[in-house]
Amino acid sequence: MASNRALKFAGLALLLSLQASAAVLVEKLANVPKGWKIANTPSGDSQMVLQVALAQQNLDQLESKLASVSTPSSASYGQYLNLDEVNSIFGPNNESVTAVKSWLESSGVTNYKTQGDSIWFQTTVSTANSILGTNFHNFVDSTGSTKLRTTQYSIPNELTAHIDLISPTTFFGKTKALRTTHGRKTKRLPKRQVSKAISRSKRQEPASCEGSIVVENRTFAAFGPACLKAEYDINGYKADPRSGSRIGFGSFLNESASFSDIFLFEQYFKIPPQNFSVVLVNPQDGATALPQPPLDANDGEANLDSQYIAGIANPLPFNEFITAGSPPYFPDPVEPAGTANENEPYLPYYEFLLAQPNNSLPQVITNSYGDEEQTVPENYAVRVCNLIGMLGLRGISVLESSGDEGVGASCLTQDQTSPQFNPIFPATCPYLTSVGGTVSFNPEVAWVGSSGGFSNYFKTAWYQQAAVSNYLTNFVSDSTKQYYGQYVNFTGRGFPDVAAHSVDPDYIVFQGGAITPSGGTSAAAPVTASIIALLNDARLRAGKPILGFLNPLIYGGGYKAFTDITSGQSDGCNGNDTQNGEVIPGAGVIPGSHWNATTGWDPVTGFGTPDFGKLLAATLNGTFGS
Repeated sequence: MASNRALKFAGLALLLSLQASAAVLVEKLANVPKGWKIANTPSGDSQMVLQVALAQQNLDQLESKLASVSTPSSASYGQYLNLDEVNSIFGPNNESVTAVKSWLESSGVTNYKTQGDSIWFQTTVSTANSILGTNFHNFVDSTGSTKLRTTQYSIPNELTAHIDLISPTTFFGKTKALRTTHGRKTKRLPKRQVSKAISRSKRQEPASCEGSIVVENRTFAAFGPACLKAEYDINGYKADPRSGSRIGFGSFLNESASFSDIFLFEQYFKIPPQNFSVVLVNPQDGATALPQPPLDANDGEANLDSQYIAGIANPLPFNEFITAGSPPYFPDPVEPAGTANENEPYLPYYEFLLAQPNNSLPQVITNSYGDEEQTVPENYAVRVCNLIGMLGLRGISVLESSGDEGVGASCLTQDQTSPQFNPIFPATCPYLTSVGGTVSFNPEVAWVGSSGGFSNYFKTAWYQQAAVSNYLTNFVSDSTKQYYGQYVNFTGRGFPDVAAHSVDPDYIVFQGGAITPSGGTSAAAPVTASIIALLNDARLRAGKPILGFLNPLIYGGGYKAFTDITSGQSDGCNGNDTQNGEVIPGAGVIPGSHWNATTGWDPVTGFGTPDFGKLLAATLNGTFGS
């Protein structure tokens, strides 16, 4: 009885302490993000759902542990951790859980639940304003999209050691598929550059890469999976669906792959059907299956991913993880199941993946969505990136499109006062493999729209210091560094890491039962991920561990199995959209902005495009570890 009284007294003391505590500002935006404006103020009794991301432990150990299991020369290479081991090292402590729950209850919030390393709670706008010391508003952008957000929030001082962030609050974002559509007017590489590159190449373009399609009375040079298999030396390899190798991709923004379009794609290219399944992230009201929705013109990203994974990784099974940004379901009559939500997709998505046991996850996961890094609050970006690193500790290879904006599109700092190059998140996270883009075949050259550069949030990664230094020392003049230095952080994580074909010619995709051209770095990422899944197939069948986090391997010597792209450049920050050429109102302009493709690593194509034959040989002969 005495111990119970002591426990109750301690809880009461904590409540009183929190109630009396001074508030600490967690996040504050200098301005409403570009493109957004206040639409209205919601009523105080409007319902909202917020996520409290609890502080994780031992994050100072993440990088060293990840390097240990991901570096081929390490004695621990391939000795990946499981779910429980990762949770025991990095999971929040019990004190954090207790402190946050006590704070919520003392504020009158009783409708909450714990999921992963977060506590989600439902409350009114009035209560949220009160406990976070803020004022939420409904904001609208030029497309008519609305989000309930604020420009700053605070928490009690005693909770700063227990809370990483609360979301959605200050992250507006314009999370978008990094997919180039057939309506684009992308700038093509000057013919003289292509001709010069071709003159240095002794290879001939595969016949399978020389097709064309007609869409809306326009003719597009286009190709299917056979072209990529020839270009990247995959022909002749037969994967075994029983090996255990699997691949997955993420779908956000209410997109989902069309089963009927996948079927048409497989029929058209004579691809045998394979095991494809859909997994819902945070399903509402206990839902376990996704009814196939009516055709949505925006489903092109999911169709592109699914069809080229089916075409390249066949016959390996693959999964689609669908995240609409949905919070956990709260059974409340004022927030019925199916109500539109406004959460950002990244945090719920990666928390869901981390909550699954290793045997339930594909060993390779690819995603083709991104935001300009400065539009993502830094603490949010760091939290998401750490989750990706924890997936790497468990042997999961995460690949991400680098983006289709070249050196930048809006090219403004977050406060909208100064021009800057715009890196893309999550591609800048050092714990994933970022995939840039190329054009043409035999040879491939850098695509002007391939996003790349240097992060403003993450420092140069440990595995890439020599490669980035080589680029900056030998291929960027002192005068260029002095000029660019005011717009770019040369000490940041360099991206992309590798590349694959993006556009010109285009990818043939089925959309709504019809053929259409597509492309972009969001095509390059699933193609590269499919090649990694095939390598895992070979390693598993040979009794070797899966490849896991790829970058220490690539930068440590694996780059020799990639075809270096040394011609072309990326453009941007010229006031125009790199995809359609249209003027971007209010965009920053930095004359002469570009990155060159060079010998070795560069911030346009990384180390270049994969050569499966070379990668397979190195995978099986021990070059990549036993």
